[in-house]
Formats: sequence, C-alpha cells, structure tokens
Amino acid sequence: MTFNNGTDGELRLGDEAFTDTLDVEPGASGQDYASGGDVNWLNPDEAASALAPPLPKGDERTVPVRLKPDRKGAPVTLEVTPPHPGYRETAYFQLTLG
Repeated sequence: MTFNNGTDGELRLGDEAFTDTLDVEPGASGQDYASGGDVNWLNPDEAASALAPPLPKGDERTVPVRLKPDRKGAPVTLEVTPPHPGYRETAYFQLTLG
C-alpha cells in the first residue's frame, strides 16, 4: 500500500489518531465476516512500523502488506481510514488471494 502526502504539511501516520489507518479484513467490503476466517495478515507490526515516521509534504511511502489465505480464492478487503472527517473518505481495496 503506498501513501502519498498531497497535503500542505507533513503527515504523522504513526500518531494515535491514525492508529487504525490500515486494516485487513477477510471478505468483501460491506459484508458480514468473521475476523480471521479466510486470511491471515502476516506483518501488521511491520506495517505499523513503516507508518510510524512522519511523511513529509509531497513525499510517498510504500507500506508492505503480506497476507496468507486459508484457501485459494479467499476474498480480502484492505481498508485505509483517514484520522478524522477533514480527510478523504475511507478507501477499500478488495482483493482475491490465490
């Protein structure tokens, strides 16, 4: 997942307001699913660590997201949530893991 800072200042993605910035959920966005049912997120700590340093204005940072499906063809939603309503809406990326 690549974060691009198009704002007028630096973003502090590691701050408490951004704690739930990046999340992985099994299933498709908007459907009911049991957490951990179809996919395992292998590196949440590594992703959180990559988000910790401030992101300078006009810069971008790629955060590795490594997933392992319980079965071939498992659907997964990668969710990127802004820290408050002053930012863009939550983005959902739906993937099928094989």
